[in-house]
Amino acid sequence: MDSIFKMPRSFSRHFLYVLLLPAFFICFCSLYDPFSIKEFYEVGGKSFFFHFLMLSCIILGVLAITRLILSVLSKIVVFRRWHYVLWCLAEIVIISLFMAMYTSLFYGDELPYFLAVPQCLKFAGLVLVYPYAMMLLVREIDNLNAAMLERERAADSSLMKFYDEFKRLKLTIAPSALLYINAEGNYVKIHYLENGRVRDYLLRSSMKSLEEIAGRHGLVRCHRSYYINPKHVKLLSRGKEQIVAEMQEDGVQKIPVSPQYYQRLSDML
Repeated sequence: MDSIFKMPRSFSRHFLYVLLLPAFFICFCSLYDPFSIKEFYEVGGKSFFFHFLMLSCIILGVLAITRLILSVLSKIVVFRRWHYVLWCLAEIVIISLFMAMYTSLFYGDELPYFLAVPQCLKFAGLVLVYPYAMMLLVREIDNLNAAMLERERAADSSLMKFYDEFKRLKLTIAPSALLYINAEGNYVKIHYLENGRVRDYLLRSSMKSLEEIAGRHGLVRCHRSYYINPKHVKLLSRGKEQIVAEMQEDGVQKIPVSPQYYQRLSDML
């Protein structure tokens, strides 16, 4: 109950509440007559339907104001679930207080205001609890769906996606699984881990076109024809003719390192 509860920030999204709750109240009371509400509002020479219509207008007016305030507050205040539940309960109380004013007006001395309040709390609270609960459930489902989409986007954006020269997606892997990439003519060969085994994929592309994705996911250039993942480098060794990077995985070839890239790669190990 203490987690952040995301709500629509525009009043237009709250407008559904403003319309649905009074409509539910008048329909539910007319069809099911909860707590003998029809008999209770056969007063003042008016039919129960007239009173239901007036009470629904009271609900409409209160919600129009409270939901407008809520749409403004939601832009500047972080709401949690229990905050929103308290807000809904406060709306029911305010609705009941105005309903009690209307009811005591018709009953006069027979039902003073302070006696009409608990009666109206019963009518409003136990009738409106159904649409409030349903709409709260719908909002919770929307929040869960939004959270799932955000997690999926985050997970998706963290993956490395390789496209061929025609912008067709050919390979998607986690950055941590990639070992190195080397150029082979008009192709690049991508070497990566899959289920603990070293795999490679030949992609028609160029080293230049992979420069942006390589840099974004932590690969560095170690040679004119190689990008390497520093996290998989075990050590750098200098031979008589060249510098090479030895990888942590068995069976992976030594990667040549050009002198101009040596210092940068060495600092990352």
